[in-house]
Amino acid sequence: MKNRGVSVLLVAAMLFSLCGCQSGDADLMGNYAAADSVVQAEVGVLVQADFAPLMFQGYLCDITEDMQTEDYVFDAEDTKRDGSAFVINRTKNELVMGYRMLNKRYPASITKLMTALIIMQECDMEETVVISEEIAAFKRGSNAELVQGDQLTVSDLLGCLLVVSANNASLALATHLSGSEEAFVQKMNEKAKQLGLTGTNFVNPHGMQDVEHYTTPYDMYIVFQECMKYEEFRKWSEMTKGSYEYTDASGVVKSRTLETTNLFKHDIYELPEGFSILASKTGTTNPAGYCLMMLVENAQGEEFIVGVYKAQSEEKLYNQIADLLTIYCN
Repeated sequence: MKNRGVSVLLVAAMLFSLCGCQSGDADLMGNYAAADSVVQAEVGVLVQADFAPLMFQGYLCDITEDMQTEDYVFDAEDTKRDGSAFVINRTKNELVMGYRMLNKRYPASITKLMTALIIMQECDMEETVVISEEIAAFKRGSNAELVQGDQLTVSDLLGCLLVVSANNASLALATHLSGSEEAFVQKMNEKAKQLGLTGTNFVNPHGMQDVEHYTTPYDMYIVFQECMKYEEFRKWSEMTKGSYEYTDASGVVKSRTLETTNLFKHDIYELPEGFSILASKTGTTNPAGYCLMMLVENAQGEEFIVGVYKAQSEEKLYNQIADLLTIYCN
């Protein structure tokens, strides 16, 4: 009976997808493969589907240049600053405000959304990963404390990846699944094609700067939506402070603490009243600027995905996000 039901949904989704996205009222984005989600549900990979990967909720229609505004002032103090910002009402599947969402951007650690998506789709969260000498020695950018011989689960490495934005956790997960960073990057670009991402190319799983490693805010919005299907993603990405247990090289069970990189959650910057953060991912390099994507809920229970790419400073990033929430999400 279960297989019969899944087959019916699969056929329905495939038929619907042939219609494409004909108008602004269409429910399913034209370049999203609905059938993929049905197959995932059948094999048990898809854990969270409340935003409906089939036909009745889900993605916006394809966002085009003429759906966006050029009237938005990205940086009042530096009017020539080339950044991107957007607000999407996830509850209603409506673009509220989009500014240069289709422009090429360096994603920095927002790259880790794609890394997390692939790991969640292809790995058992309780699989054990042993930290290699190479991973333990990796020190570029933001990292978690990972020592050679440490044994921890895939889930706990996802925590390091999503909560503290650890580059070494990205490499540990990539090599665990694919055997090498290069093989995992190939998976990333294959997944990008499957999702219909037209402005994205990955060369690493963590987002350290490379001129050939780029995306668009719209493409990463799609990846973010995909990640939101998984309870594992929700668990880690909404965390402010938590911990995980691991076994060190000598066999002793120990614990480490994780704290989010989202400074709203540390009260360093003030989140507008009435909003709660359901998920977020930060990213920062000099070429990428300061970047942040968040899923928030307002006082009325509506959900919004808000993003800013290439802000000039940390302060400007958080103030800009706060302004977007206040102006567009009430």
